[in-house]
Amino acid sequence: MKQLIITVLAMVFSGCSTLSVDTDYDTAYDFTKSKKYAVVYNAKEGDNTLVNDRITAAIKTNLDKRGYMEVKKESAELVFVFHVQVMQMSDIRTDYETIGFGGFDYGHGWGYRGGGAMVVPHSTTYRWTEGQLVIDAYNPKTEKIVWRGLVKDEISEGSHTPQEKTEYINKVVTKLLGKFPPKVRD
Repeated sequence: MKQLIITVLAMVFSGCSTLSVDTDYDTAYDFTKSKKYAVVYNAKEGDNTLVNDRITAAIKTNLDKRGYMEVKKESAELVFVFHVQVMQMSDIRTDYETIGFGGFDYGHGWGYRGGGAMVVPHSTTYRWTEGQLVIDAYNPKTEKIVWRGLVKDEISEGSHTPQEKTEYINKVVTKLLGKFPPKVRD
């Protein structure tokens, strides 16, 4: 039980602290006239269909709650597609430490007499797994993207239950689609 609590807390805290969202949209597109949507995902060989199904369901749930109506792609005013990418990331950081002391120079304070002080570089490599989810909404008439949302997060690799994975995906998609439709300023 203790291990489960630690795993859940690690997933929640790592998800909250590193989650970043970025959006872009076509300023000329009138989002108020588009209420019918379709979600399309063409799985490629090797894709995790469990994750893809969870993302699809999360997109639909978010849009339905806001009054959008799911229809077949042929009748849609907006078509949502998504892409998932998981990458191993690393960052090398170098800090410099001063080891030893310089000699004491009478009347002038500390100095470097005697060559006793030395600056030593200390490098540390940080490694993590980053997941990216891109959701595009495109106008099927022009086949151009009118809204794009990108969310990045450091993802923990561990044994999470299907329910925990579903909850996490719902949280990520909700945060990302919280920026859809864009708030257009007059």
